Amino acid sequence: MSQITIIGLLSATSVIAYLLSLTSVVDFLPQLIALLAIFFIIFRSLRLPLIYLVSLIVGLLVLCTRGVNSPFFFLIYFLLFVTAFTQKPAVSLSFSLVLILILSQSLNSPLSLIPLISLIFISPLVWQVSRQSRSLTKTTTTIAVEETDFLLWLNLKFKTGVSTIIDLSSQLLSTPLPPVQKDQVHRLRSSAKSLLNSATKLSSEIGEKSDEI
Repeated sequence: MSQITIIGLLSATSVIAYLLSLTSVVDFLPQLIALLAIFFIIFRSLRLPLIYLVSLIVGLLVLCTRGVNSPFFFLIYFLLFVTAFTQKPAVSLSFSLVLILILSQSLNSPLSLIPLISLIFISPLVWQVSRQSRSLTKTTTTIAVEETDFLLWLNLKFKTGVSTIIDLSSQLLSTPLPPVQKDQVHRLRSSAKSLLNSATKLSSEIGEKSDEI
């Protein structure tokens, strides 16, 4: 799904919430929220995107209870940061600007400017958090891919090569060899076995740490 589509869908949830706040739906807000909560459970069980439903619920709670003067205004902050952690920076910033525009319609006094101004100052922070979150996700994915590649090399190539050295050393030791060469082959096989044990231990440790993460 493109960024423009996501921005459009998120903005649509806020616009719908604003339009509904202008109707008699306000009188049935608890029932509407309960209905949306049921949809939330259904969406979650079907593993469908929840951000749009969450945006609609928060928008209804805030806009239907006096907008910037709403006692639920703090939920807007949570919504923006949830968006920051789940969407790209451009989406997070655009959505925050859309919310500011819609919430500005509920200004009715100089005092009501305070929460709106705080939202304006938080918008760059949301963009930065989203940027850092995407960067961290990308880094984590890269590390996971490199870890998988390393484990494949360790288990398929390195261990196979060392095992081959051990087998060949054993075959050499079963043949008549001068004492000096025999001692060298013994040392070679011991070193190979030590490397194989270390590789097995390292592979197990990496696997355990990956499971913990």
